[in-house]
Amino acid sequence: MKNTMTNRSLTSLRLAALLAGLFAAWPLPAAGEPKLLADVPPAIRLFNCDFNWARWSPSESLPHGNVRPSQPEDWAEVDAQKYFDWHREFGNNVVYCQAYCSSGFALYPSKFGPVGKGKAARLFPELYALARKAKLPVWSYFCVSADLFQSRKHPEWIVPGSVPESFAHGGFFGPETPHTELVCARIREFLTEYPVDWLLLDWFVYGTLKPDEALVQPAEFVKQPFQEIIGRPLPATAADITPAEHLKYKRVVLERQFRALQQAVRQSSPHTKIIFNVPFHKPDEALWQDHPMLAESDGLFAESSDEVVDWLLRVRKPEQRVMTTIIGRGKGVTDPGSWRK
Repeated sequence: MKNTMTNRSLTSLRLAALLAGLFAAWPLPAAGEPKLLADVPPAIRLFNCDFNWARWSPSESLPHGNVRPSQPEDWAEVDAQKYFDWHREFGNNVVYCQAYCSSGFALYPSKFGPVGKGKAARLFPELYALARKAKLPVWSYFCVSADLFQSRKHPEWIVPGSVPESFAHGGFFGPETPHTELVCARIREFLTEYPVDWLLLDWFVYGTLKPDEALVQPAEFVKQPFQEIIGRPLPATAADITPAEHLKYKRVVLERQFRALQQAVRQSSPHTKIIFNVPFHKPDEALWQDHPMLAESDGLFAESSDEVVDWLLRVRKPEQRVMTTIIGRGKGVTDPGSWRK
């Protein structure tokens, strides 16, 4: 079965990008709102081929195609110049490429994890050079809570019970585990060499992509922080933790993780802006009410939901951007032609 996204032809690359998903971001100002900062462009058009996933076209045995987390060899034939030219032709006014894919390999020479094969080993550095030469802003990406390769190496860092909902990524890492330190080390390494304009930090969650509903699962790495935060020993089962304790614990450990990530960015590249994707599933969930991630991020991200987008526009600070995917999970802001307007 041939992966359509590793084909060298520009036509196949176009198809792969459309299959993988399209991103778009707008300032979305309303009448009477404060003006955005002078250095913020009036609109951000960001479309990309999502290197996190390898996708195959529909077949007789798989009528809806096949999708899995990408592997280092999947992008070995992607040519940086062609990729750059295609995005410019498509209408992008920024350049986007992952630093690390969600499965845990880098698209630049990294000493903190596996690196892509072939041309993928230097795909980001080449795109970065092309973008800077063209005087275009550069965006990049890290996945905060998932890493397929690390999940195999350190299963003891995985939130118990999180494997089935991790979309074949081997589970979600606890924010309390050394995995957060690893992500911060990768960020420092990356931004020291490539001080991008914006960094998207994806899957900022606790144990599931619906972290507001998640329960704290007893594990060895939870014992000490639970005692510190809640003030009593960690119970043997999640059922013995009260709803208020679940909420308080998740809010605090995610705040600690946010502070660590924020510091890693600021120390390495003070001008780089950060935006987090949870993803939010409902507006104003208790987990995120007055949370530092929501209040202090430079951008707020919605995965295509009218209710979530409207909520983020209401709560954002004057200088915060709102970003939404065109193709998403619901009936929200999903018009693929809206980037032309």
